[in-house]
Amino acid sequence: MGRWRMLIFLTDENIEAGILVQLRRHLPRIDVVDVRDVGLAQTPDEIILQWAADNWRVVITRDVNTMRGLAEDRVRAGLPMPGVIIVLENVSYGAVIQGIIQYAVGQLSEIENRVVFISIREPRRTLL
Repeated sequence: MGRWRMLIFLTDENIEAGILVQLRRHLPRIDVVDVRDVGLAQTPDEIILQWAADNWRVVITRDVNTMRGLAEDRVRAGLPMPGVIIVLENVSYGAVIQGIIQYAVGQLSEIENRVVFISIREPRRTLL
């Protein structure tokens, strides 16, 4: 059986301030800080991932190019990795918030040691 806990988050510099505002509005008890809030502005991704692991925070980023590989490297090396949520391009704030809410409270095993993506969902099609 998986461990349950409220996830806490660290947003990367490439996550818009509006997303933080909306997260805090929809989940007032959410514990989310931005890299700039904790002195990690313009810091290499390896250090951000280490800080997130030390503070057991899931990273929210738009950096699919380097953050994904570095997170997967940590898992392969047996290093702690609370999880990474990658927000893909052209995803509305609403979809981002919905996606993060799905992970905000839940089984830790759903995201621990994983990289997950928030993307535009295809609308359901029905035949008439």
